Amino acid sequence: MCAQIRGHDRRADLHYSQGEFADKNFDKAIEGAEKLIDLYPFSVYVTQAELIIADGYYQRRRWAEASVHYQDFIDKHPTNSAVPHSLHRLAMTHYKQSLAIDRDQAETFAAERTFSQLVTQYPDYESADDARDRLAEVREDLAARERYVARFYWREKEYYASLSRYLHVIRDYSDTKYYPEALYFSGYNLIKLEEPDEATRYLQLLLTRYPDHKYANDAKRLLDDLKAADAPAG
Repeated sequence: MCAQIRGHDRRADLHYSQGEFADKNFDKAIEGAEKLIDLYPFSVYVTQAELIIADGYYQRRRWAEASVHYQDFIDKHPTNSAVPHSLHRLAMTHYKQSLAIDRDQAETFAAERTFSQLVTQYPDYESADDARDRLAEVREDLAARERYVARFYWREKEYYASLSRYLHVIRDYSDTKYYPEALYFSGYNLIKLEEPDEATRYLQLLLTRYPDHKYANDAKRLLDDLKAADAPAG
């Protein structure tokens, strides 16, 4: 294989980059594809070269660069047959850059958004099942983040702030394992905020849907206390 990109033959240039990619010489593949684009920006091979660059960075685990190139590819070629592949890889770059729940969650939000876009727009894509699994995982992580902050406020007796976070879990992450806990602590916080009717609604919902949950007995005790407090003196 020629070690120099041949500027006079664009098809050969593309084959050069594809060959280097197949041989796992990803840096050379990227370099060759970039030269093709620079020399022939209107070539019919530019689109393939752009994808080689994005995939090259992905294979090199250079997530930030890959993310930029996949997003650019999707924006420029929204009807291209490689868009589902690019969306999956783009979502994975965000997934790979996600941080712990006590850190900034921008990449996790981006992963959720992109995985969701993929499974919604391309439900039959060959890796859609993997994308659905990843989507469920990042949603658990985002719910865990809300729960983490909610528990912090609860320990500090900042009941309104804690309630706000738990209601976020109830509203946006009802499909996660943190939903039943959010029902319980929403009820608890509402009792502290002197909103017994609303508290009853959340606690009763927990008992109805999750009668064997670890917070079920605590929820029943809170409801019994509310009923006792509301009973007429006699």
